[in-house]
Amino acid sequence: MNPLVADEFFRSDSPVDVQATVAWLLANGYGLSSQSGEGAFGARFVFRGPAEVRITVDRSQWLLDVAVEPGADAWQYDLLLAARSGRTYGEVFPARASRQADGRLPDQLPEGVSWRQTLPDVLAWVRGPGVGEAVERASRERFALMRPGR
Repeated sequence: MNPLVADEFFRSDSPVDVQATVAWLLANGYGLSSQSGEGAFGARFVFRGPAEVRITVDRSQWLLDVAVEPGADAWQYDLLLAARSGRTYGEVFPARASRQADGRLPDQLPEGVSWRQTLPDVLAWVRGPGVGEAVERASRERFALMRPGR
């Protein structure tokens, strides 16, 4: 997929919030540096700027990961949001059914979160002190919620 095809793919196949997030990234010093896969069944788009933002679509479900700098290991977006909030993972993301009433999975994860509204603050925060430790705490909390008794 070349950048023009990627642009068309976002416009035709992604949720409005994903489109707005990509537009914000491109307007704020991020560029599409790589892409792999084709179509809504599986593709990844990597945007590089001061940090690295990875947008993945897997079976029509959209996910976001952020690395503190290009090429670094990326953190899942739900972990970043929980860590940044200073609250426990369970407070930020209370247990809820992962499927909608009609059995469909949410189009975009984390469910109910606007990437466009939250990503600018997360990108500013992610380069600060103590982020790795806060994300690791959120990861442990998420694991405990998903695997009670372990």
